Amino acid sequence: MKVIIIIPTYNEKANIGSTIDNLEENFKKIPSKHQMSILVIDDSSPDGTQDIVKAKKAKYGNIVLLPNKIKAGLGAAYIKAMRYAMEKLEADVVFEFDADGSHQPKYIPGMIETLEKGADVVIGSRYVPGGSMPDDWGIDRKLVSYLGNFIARSVLWTWQYKDQTSGFRGTKTNFLKKVDLDNLLSKQFAYKIHLYYALHKLGAKIVEFPIDFIDRSKGKSKFPKNNVIDSLRVVFTLRYKENEKLFKVAIVGGIGTFVQIIFFNIFRLFTGLSIAQNIAIELAIISNFVLNNIWTFKGQAFKFSQAKKLITGFLKFNLTSVGSIIIQNIIMLGGVAIFGSSFLIENSLVIVGVLIGLIWNYLMYTRVVWKK
Repeated sequence: MKVIIIIPTYNEKANIGSTIDNLEENFKKIPSKHQMSILVIDDSSPDGTQDIVKAKKAKYGNIVLLPNKIKAGLGAAYIKAMRYAMEKLEADVVFEFDADGSHQPKYIPGMIETLEKGADVVIGSRYVPGGSMPDDWGIDRKLVSYLGNFIARSVLWTWQYKDQTSGFRGTKTNFLKKVDLDNLLSKQFAYKIHLYYALHKLGAKIVEFPIDFIDRSKGKSKFPKNNVIDSLRVVFTLRYKENEKLFKVAIVGGIGTFVQIIFFNIFRLFTGLSIAQNIAIELAIISNFVLNNIWTFKGQAFKFSQAKKLITGFLKFNLTSVGSIIIQNIIMLGGVAIFGSSFLIENSLVIVGVLIGLIWNYLMYTRVVWKK
């Protein structure tokens, strides 16, 4: 395999030389069938970082310096370097690697062996057995790191992974080429979360490799102040995009519920409970159909100019809503039989019925009414 270690730098004069030396020393432990190279992408460091990289390039011969005139963030630098590694250097594997010494080169041989054994992505993980965070980190910093991973895993429902914010990762390019790198949600540190999730959704075999993460001993930390907010934005945006239609169906259903409750309470004054319930449900169905057609499923909408298709779609919508109507009536009549009849109980049962019926509706909307 042709393996490219990508190192983004900005004012890393104090660290880049020793980082490259340590990598080169560990390359000797890797089978010769693998071609190891280092790609340094430097954001026009004014401290002389590039001069050191050029000197190391002359010494080792397997180093590429990629000057980056526009400093647009860590994620932007990595994306540019990944493209260069795949398109110009014909990389089979790219590693994301910090210049500051926090990622230890001694793990590279074992991580490459993991890729050889069938992994598509190998993550340097602090949270699997054998991994650790720096001992000198305060409880506040450890808590931020732990909670960040917990939120990412819970919101994205990726409990099988322990460390989704790790910056130490090796990825086979046959999977990386499938990722839309130009449209990752962050150009900063949080790009890691989106890229991790994108690889997961592509079905990549992701293996976590235990590492001891150590803090930099020289230079100034580049950790952005808004990293926590940016990471939360990425995580919740990914969840919304993943279930956008479900969220919209829920919002439309909420509006339909309001319509249903209003008319249920109007008609229950003049008719029987069951009649009031079903008239209110039909009015809610009309509301739901119109709003879902023009908003939730606008890409597959029935056009008002095509009356026949519109009417057919509305009838299909009504038929598929029968399941929800049955569910809501069972809950209403069964609930009244168990708990008795009162304004509070009846309206509570309406809401419970709507929430359970939402699951049925979503499946019918996406698989029958507005199926692609």
